[in-house]
Amino acid sequence: MDKLREKISSIRAEAEAANARADELELKVKALEEEVMNRDHEIISLNNQNKHLTEDLETAQDKITQLKSLEDEDDDLKKENDAAQRKITLLEQELESSDKALRETTKNFREADVKAEHFERKVQQLEGLLFEQEKKNEELKQKNQELQSQLDEFNAQLDDI
Repeated sequence: MDKLREKISSIRAEAEAANARADELELKVKALEEEVMNRDHEIISLNNQNKHLTEDLETAQDKITQLKSLEDEDDDLKKENDAAQRKITLLEQELESSDKALRETTKNFREADVKAEHFERKVQQLEGLLFEQEKKNEELKQKNQELQSQLDEFNAQLDDI
């Protein structure tokens, strides 16, 4: 009887541990989903920034074209052209760094998505295991009740003797 109680206690402890682990994994999944959402926002922001930088670059290139046609007429225009060239160089560098950040963020997003899917599968496995453990627990409770009723009948028969 004590062994049965110990086994039931052991099964309960395993079920509680499985529940705690499932809760922990659900929290991890939520955190990863939040991280994915944050990365999505970051990607959108970087795409917008990239678009603005591209527009700025096109504007600057148009201005350089205009400045080149007027360069022969005035030294001041030559200075403005140099400044525009520097601005274009800076914009190109900024565009390249934005593209690099976008690629890296996209890569990180994909990795986080894979991790989230992995944890979702893990949670499903643990939920299945928990269901099996609960089913076994119910079976053990039923067997315990049957054994208890048999024991009571046996004790009643002993008392009759």
